[in-house]
Amino acid sequence: MTTMNTSRLNETFDLLTHPHRRYVLYHLKNKTGDVGIEPLAAAIADSDEVHPGMERATSIDEIKTKLYHTHLPKLAEAGFITVGPTMDSIVLAAPDGLDRFLAESAPIDGYEDTITTAD
Repeated sequence: MTTMNTSRLNETFDLLTHPHRRYVLYHLKNKTGDVGIEPLAAAIADSDEVHPGMERATSIDEIKTKLYHTHLPKLAEAGFITVGPTMDSIVLAAPDGLDRFLAESAPIDGYEDTITTAD
């Protein structure tokens, strides 16, 4: 099990506060290979429709804009994802201790795919 220092723990909790950032991580955790920003935005829009309490966006374009300018850069800066130069290749990076938080939050968020911890 990976240990986190207090600073990293605070950063992780801050990143997990937004449901779209959590969804990006859930989605990538259960994907083999990379995903582009367009299909990721569409998947988030679909998820928003069926999960109560999720932030409702007016369009896939709005979600894509927020991913591009806010959510993906934050996740990349924290080292949780890597993003290609044109946002067409988004992959989960080594999520230092993140697995245990995703495993706990996924069922609460109603994410149906199984998230497991790597102990």
